Amino acid sequence: MRGMRAMNIVSAVVLAGGMALAGQESMPVGWHYGMPDTGLLPSYGRVEWFTRMGERHGGNSELSLQSYGITVPFLDPRKTGWGDTMINLQFDAKITILNTGGTLDLANDEVYNFALPITFITQMPNGRLWTYGLAPEIAADCDAAEKGFDLVAYAFYTVKQSEKFSYSLGLAASPRFAEYGVLPMVRFDWRPNADWTVSLKGYQLQAMYHATERLSFGPFLASRGGIWSVGTERGDRIFRVRSLVAGAMFEYDFSQPGQTKRIITAAIGSTLTTNAQFLERNGRKDAYENHHYKPALYVSAGVDFRF
Repeated sequence: MRGMRAMNIVSAVVLAGGMALAGQESMPVGWHYGMPDTGLLPSYGRVEWFTRMGERHGGNSELSLQSYGITVPFLDPRKTGWGDTMINLQFDAKITILNTGGTLDLANDEVYNFALPITFITQMPNGRLWTYGLAPEIAADCDAAEKGFDLVAYAFYTVKQSEKFSYSLGLAASPRFAEYGVLPMVRFDWRPNADWTVSLKGYQLQAMYHATERLSFGPFLASRGGIWSVGTERGDRIFRVRSLVAGAMFEYDFSQPGQTKRIITAAIGSTLTTNAQFLERNGRKDAYENHHYKPALYVSAGVDFRF
């Protein structure tokens, strides 16, 4: 039953993307459309593992988790848009398995994230960009899917100050799940010299050493976890996991001549702090159960064709 309900959600999201593509033949004059070189195949995939974590301060619970995510593109933003505005539409799916024990008790160990973000990228003078969009998303277990819908809106402005430094500033609004409704977005990319790139993207700070044109490696510090609507004995509630991870990662570009980048990534590290909590469904997202965990091993691997 759970698997069928999850498949129904996936089918609805993919159908929405297919309907969007079906209208390409009636596009107004001036619009252009192009599929990715990989077609309607996943352009991004990633797996993550957190080993078992015991609770700090004598608590009697444990937690480990694994997540599996993919992205399926419906168009190529470099080939799709109107005038100076590029458009990206994709389907993001992630399944997370939460292995819990002791006083941390979940009715369902599997939670899901399904999203259909549509993003507009408008080119401005001097290489500056406006990026903005909407992302309908379901983040829930199979018993609380109707309470797990959120419509995320985001916008940020990118400035390329030089060939060595660019930055982006913006905001993201998540009415159902964000603690304060609106989150700041800060990104930057800095190349102090030809051998190093330091960047902050998606709550991950990393410094990559370019050993060759294809191979890069270096340290990272990142926020990991998720937030979902879940069924509990108190009814549908919000469950949130937040973890700070530090470690080392590498990237290898295996693209052939004439192809865009095709990158394999891998990382290994340790959680520094992990917090799991249940939240009330109110404006303040009040926490009524908190668990703090000891360090654990973190491992991830992925492949990225999105460039």
